Amino acid sequence: MAKKNKKKNLCADGRLQKSFMFNGKRIFVRARDREELEKKVYEKKLELAENKENHDNPTIEKFFERWMENRRGSVTQATLRSQQCHYNTISMIQVNGKAFKDYRLSEVKAEDIRTIQRALAERKIRSQTINDKISFLSHIFHDALREQYISYNPCSPVRPLKKTEVAARETIHRALTPDETRLFFENAQNSFYYNVFRMAIQTGMRIGEIGALKNSDIYDGAIHIQRTITRKEDGSYCIGTETKTWHGKRTIPLNSAISEIIENQRKVNHILDGNISGFDDLIFKAPERGLLMATPADREIGRICKRTGIEKFTAHAFRDTFATRCIEQGVEPRTLQELLGHSDFGLTMNLYGHVIDDTKEKAMNKLNIAL
Repeated sequence: MAKKNKKKNLCADGRLQKSFMFNGKRIFVRARDREELEKKVYEKKLELAENKENHDNPTIEKFFERWMENRRGSVTQATLRSQQCHYNTISMIQVNGKAFKDYRLSEVKAEDIRTIQRALAERKIRSQTINDKISFLSHIFHDALREQYISYNPCSPVRPLKKTEVAARETIHRALTPDETRLFFENAQNSFYYNVFRMAIQTGMRIGEIGALKNSDIYDGAIHIQRTITRKEDGSYCIGTETKTWHGKRTIPLNSAISEIIENQRKVNHILDGNISGFDDLIFKAPERGLLMATPADREIGRICKRTGIEKFTAHAFRDTFATRCIEQGVEPRTLQELLGHSDFGLTMNLYGHVIDDTKEKAMNKLNIAL
């Protein structure tokens, strides 16, 4: 009987064979001698168990890789890049002596997420940015929950940090005063970016939107904002197919000032590019005729500010100045929301509410109700 079994386990090429069941499937292993065979069986069982674990309960790193791959084609490259940056910040944080990326999905508890939250806070990262990163993690775990890798989302019990920073409208968002505006543009007339700056302050458009504006986007007496300059997953820049947000797709009616700026820029393009100026249909380009970028524009603003003594600002201040002048001159906040392309009315009010407070005070001072 023993000889029969020995013969049964012998392959045609003379090697020994052994089989075992794993996950409902028979697995065969072959080797030259019995010692090697037992070693291979042991290693194969370990390999299968690890593969099963990686499939059924992958590490954060493995699941994130699959998660990102599944999102390609359904979200913009700029979104993918942003999510990769969030992950890079979080993945190496040590949680109980182990990098977070090496945790398996089912291992992560709410307290581990709080550990990450505290670690980010210790790096002096803004509370809103930390909340964004935890929200990103929650998105990943929510998808893992939907795919039944885990039974609950460990981010759910974690409360967002209270915002302690000064509101954006008190810091980043500063409008130029009328005197600053006059002085700046008097000294910007010889700048290559003169028309770009004028376009930004007259329309409230972002630099990326101005750089992506095409001649074909101007019709029916309005600018039709369809896209913006964006970043690919690898960090390079390109003309996107969408605006920054869905509500960023909007129309801005032309007036005489905006029409003059566009016509003036078309003349500049003809001088610089000749008859090939319209090959890509872009109206505003960089000096080297590539994509118009915010960083070089901000550097030029800095040079003009230094020369004139104006407090330094960035190109975004033109958008803030446009919004401020609109409110001061009686434009309804809801209309301003549409012109700026804000998705949320609350965002408009948060950023420019202080201007509305000033105009309310002036209105009340002028109010005279006969009794």
